[in-house]
Amino acid sequence: MTSNTQKKRRVGRPKESNNKDRRARLVEAAGPIFSTKGYGGTKIPDLAKAAGVTPAMVHYYFDGKDGLLQEVFDNAFKPLMDKLDAPSSLEEWVITFHEHILARRWVPHLMLREVIMEGGHLREYFAATYAPRVAMKWLGLFAEEKKQGRMRADADELRHVVLMMGMLIYPFVVAPLSGVFSETPFSDEEMIRFREDALRLFYSGANG
Repeated sequence: MTSNTQKKRRVGRPKESNNKDRRARLVEAAGPIFSTKGYGGTKIPDLAKAAGVTPAMVHYYFDGKDGLLQEVFDNAFKPLMDKLDAPSSLEEWVITFHEHILARRWVPHLMLREVIMEGGHLREYFAATYAPRVAMKWLGLFAEEKKQGRMRADADELRHVVLMMGMLIYPFVVAPLSGVFSETPFSDEEMIRFREDALRLFYSGANG
């Protein structure tokens, strides 16, 4: 292979030193955009502009919008799954989960659009990749809570999971409307109080 051929093959490829930075900027910028506009309403030029790169970089690094959406989701959830392996009580799990989401307020909106809603682009991926791991951890925690007497023996696991997740996530979902109910949007401190109230209400019902 001649040196000219080698040069031609390198034309248009980003420098190796910039690869990680550009890729990381795209992932960081894309999360809030996908969560606000949804997959269908998000345009590649908008993603590129927010990250300060060219639209071609979305295809180069992620093979298009689908790949970038999955990378955004993995970038938020893989570290969370590792953190959630550690808690030995339901309360610890809730605090760990909530703190992770609190630092990424766009995640519940992305979940609502692309996992929970019918036709969401991430529903099948989440169900296959993350849901089983979360379910197994929750079942183990519930068994321990019942053993320790913090939950009644006949408490239904699925129903209580739905209740707890609803109480934790809903404040983030309605946060953009918080100005309607109060003079200022929900602060981090207020979100933590929501979490504390959710735990108190949960255990009150679980023991009732």
